[in-house]
Amino acid sequence: MANLASVYFLWEIRDQIAVIHLNRPDRKNPLTFESYAELRDTFRVLPCAGDVDVAVLAPNGGNFCSGGDVHDIIGPFVSMDMKGPQDRDA
Repeated sequence: MANLASVYFLWEIRDQIAVIHLNRPDRKNPLTFESYAELRDTFRVLPCAGDVDVAVLAPNGGNFCSGGDVHDIIGPFVSMDMKGPQDRDA
């Protein structure tokens, strides 16, 4: 497990416990599509890690997680053309 590289969270192993901290404390640790994927991939390999018995998601910067990152997840929809078919030029 020690060779697992992470971009979107910090982690350490203490006494067979993987402690995972989301790593955007300046924004209250929101999740993005990329961070969801990284966490998914991490939890897929954890059962095979000989040095980890338990995984714990812990707060970072005083916050656990504010949920999905509105700018990353919803932002692209806001910039889309919202005209319906009846509003389009024929």
